[in-house]
Amino acid sequence: MKKKVISQHHHRYHSLTRLTRFYQPIDQTLQLEMRFSRLLRDGYVYRNPRNKTHAEALIELDRRLENKEPLGLPPDIRKTASSLSIIGFSGMGKSTAIERILSLYPKVIIHKYPLNIMQVPWLKLNCPNDGSPKTLCLDFITKLDSILGTKYFKQTLKRESLSYLIIYVGQLARAHCLGVLVIDEIQHMLTAKSEVSSSMLNFLVTLVNEIGIPIVLIGTTKAKELLQVNFRQARRAGGHGEFIWEPMKKDDNWEVLIRSMWRYQWTKEKATFTSEWLNVLHEESQGIVDIAVKLFMLAQSEAIETGEEKISTKMINKVSKKYLPMIQKMLSALKEGSIEQIRKFDDITPFNTEDFLLQREHTVNMRDIVAREKEIIEKEKRKSDTSILQRVILTLMNLDIESKLAEKIAKKVINENKGITIKEAVSRALTIINDQQEKVEKEINNNKNKKRTNIIFKIVDNGRKEKLSAHDSLVNKGLMIAPFSDKNLF
Repeated sequence: MKKKVISQHHHRYHSLTRLTRFYQPIDQTLQLEMRFSRLLRDGYVYRNPRNKTHAEALIELDRRLENKEPLGLPPDIRKTASSLSIIGFSGMGKSTAIERILSLYPKVIIHKYPLNIMQVPWLKLNCPNDGSPKTLCLDFITKLDSILGTKYFKQTLKRESLSYLIIYVGQLARAHCLGVLVIDEIQHMLTAKSEVSSSMLNFLVTLVNEIGIPIVLIGTTKAKELLQVNFRQARRAGGHGEFIWEPMKKDDNWEVLIRSMWRYQWTKEKATFTSEWLNVLHEESQGIVDIAVKLFMLAQSEAIETGEEKISTKMINKVSKKYLPMIQKMLSALKEGSIEQIRKFDDITPFNTEDFLLQREHTVNMRDIVAREKEIIEKEKRKSDTSILQRVILTLMNLDIESKLAEKIAKKVINENKGITIKEAVSRALTIINDQQEKVEKEINNNKNKKRTNIIFKIVDNGRKEKLSAHDSLVNKGLMIAPFSDKNLF
């Protein structure tokens, strides 16, 4: 039973991590899906594999690989594609949104007629930490192998020059009719040396302008200026441009998000949803979804740890300051609307919720164990008290004391004297019962005397009305004997 109770606490506590997978589409998600859908389909218009230009491009790329020539397709083959950049603070849900959209499309489509082609509608990569285009090319080939089951990576090991890899990536993208290349964490280019960063941007522009592969770039606000200046040539190619992922406003979308999240409560007592929760969560998160979800999760963690088992708005304020101190300056900048201050921040959510819960698990375990031990002690105590109570009642009943009175007095003695023995309890109970009986008898005697006194006063008072003395009135009523009379009193 003990293991079962603790296990239940574990299940509720570990269930909190489910909130890290919580997702609710909003208007921005739908707008992004429309842009991505248009970008993907527009990119295939000039890359129909049944057209001769498709075969000509593959032949030209193969020739350049063999002759070690730089990448570049003739104008009659080259068709410029479009690009889309998604910019916003970390924690806004950019990557999650694009991954949800990508999940609507298959990773690979196998065509057998009229052409035998393994089509790859999309491929998502993370920009390397060093911002190196060579590393990105190798990641591209590795990811393609994992999707298609091919061995392109082994074929490139002998030729690892950047120029070769760029042409090879372009050839593979064309051969498998890559629909869109998605590159996340593009701000990593800022940490690279200027020549490396420029090389990466030139590579991306080449993919768009020379190979005709649409690209989606995802990054934080720090990458915005870099993309605006250096990626302008590729951005001009289409009308998709930038998609700025802004913090959520306190509107219908925000209410939909919080209401959807509200069902995921694992405390024993569920908090009721009110408009106050909308205000508090928006104030503490400034509309950043990741922070709002983390605060909701941390509040439940706090409630389970402390034993309160119900979240409150005050608890949201408390956990925000207690567990997310690093983002308070960022949130203050957002509240004030200070652009200069906001620019100083990039990654505003350096907080791993799973690690946090793992570290705090010991606290929950100890609290559960202590609570369980207290419960066991209390049950044993109640059991012991019940046993003593029964024996005291039976003893009193054997002494010819009425059962209800015996039960009432026994409960009173045991409740007022914790840890009392049976012998002491019976003794005190008998003392109380005897005192009560003596008190009752005394009251009965007092009432009799009072009744007699009241009768005499009444007789005397009535005699006075008839102008009789007190003596004569009592004699007439037979309560007194006249002097020298032979009558008996009463």
